[in-house]
Amino acid sequence: MHETIQLMLEEIASQGNLFDASREDLMIQCRSLIKEIGADRIKKVYIAGCGDSFYAGINCRDLFLKYAGLHTEAWQALEFSRYVCNYEVDESSLVICISNSGKVSRTVECAIRAQEKGAVVIGYTSNKESPLAKACSYQVFTTVPQYQNIHIPGTFSYGASMMGLVCMAIALGEARGALSGSQVTELCDYIHKLGKCVKPTVEACSPMIERYTDIYLGEDSPLRVKLFHFVGSGPNWGNAQYASEKMLESARFDAVCQGTEEWAHTQYFTTRVGTHTVILAPRGESRERAIEIMQAVTVMDGKKIVIGEDSDQELRRSADIYFPICGMENIREEFSPLLYPLPIALLSMHLGRVLGAQAFGFDKPWILQENLRQIWESKVVSLQESKQEDR
Repeated sequence: MHETIQLMLEEIASQGNLFDASREDLMIQCRSLIKEIGADRIKKVYIAGCGDSFYAGINCRDLFLKYAGLHTEAWQALEFSRYVCNYEVDESSLVICISNSGKVSRTVECAIRAQEKGAVVIGYTSNKESPLAKACSYQVFTTVPQYQNIHIPGTFSYGASMMGLVCMAIALGEARGALSGSQVTELCDYIHKLGKCVKPTVEACSPMIERYTDIYLGEDSPLRVKLFHFVGSGPNWGNAQYASEKMLESARFDAVCQGTEEWAHTQYFTTRVGTHTVILAPRGESRERAIEIMQAVTVMDGKKIVIGEDSDQELRRSADIYFPICGMENIREEFSPLLYPLPIALLSMHLGRVLGAQAFGFDKPWILQENLRQIWESKVVSLQESKQEDR
């Protein structure tokens, strides 16, 4: 258990490396690919993946819209491969398929089917010999720590996937003339500044989250959390889903994710004493709505756990417990997903610690075997094979 915690902490703290060394490599890869592909042929972008990879796509969708001027959609891999791909994808589509392992069957299927439709398909993976890498005409290779393995809930790989998408959006905008050279330089400098926020955020949040979990999540605590609601919108809707998944992976602790607006229509009614609503509230389009939601949490006797900028005093005053993003003020909302997962990752790590839980629940070999069978060994069906089966 101690080793798992240490490895997770190393992953979380090392994410500052993504903002410089990894970004420079990814920009080189993305620019080279776009030059080879030709930016003019791309009219729309689809991002497909499962789990963290899917959430990364949701978080980064707005970057393609804002900086490349391209219609962009993020889809869960099954929905894309079996439904969206059948009707919408064509030669003008850029399809980005994301899988850190490169072994996820459904994501490989997305690549195969999109290429059958004539789309430009890029595989994002850290595994150069993987089925995904081999299935795609083009690849972007991300780098993750060597110590990451199936027993450690991924945090660095999530950030690496997002950074790869950030770089592709900027490179596409540059190639399409939507961004000038000076604007590209400014964006790269801005990403560098964001990287400087990782260390102070982890240093500020880690002891706070450790205390929080000791008080509210210990098995014998009279204040024990019974249920988490994770709430986010726009570029952080994916992060709310990521948060729910990390609680499950790290400690098998059930959690619900919901959009900021939809919380008022759904989870409001199940909020009660023992329900902790974790709200991701960067400065931006949904911040004021998040503050209104916080009032409703109070009415229902829940507790408000808020992730926001360190300098946002209004938000801090409205929260019961506040986990700050430190090092920069007025972070652009479209880039906030790169930093807002940090407290989430720390929370999942300490949740596993206080509950003494083994990550993923792989305490029995057959549980791991079945999980890998479901994800890596599911049958991949091409469009051609699907049509033959329908006859």
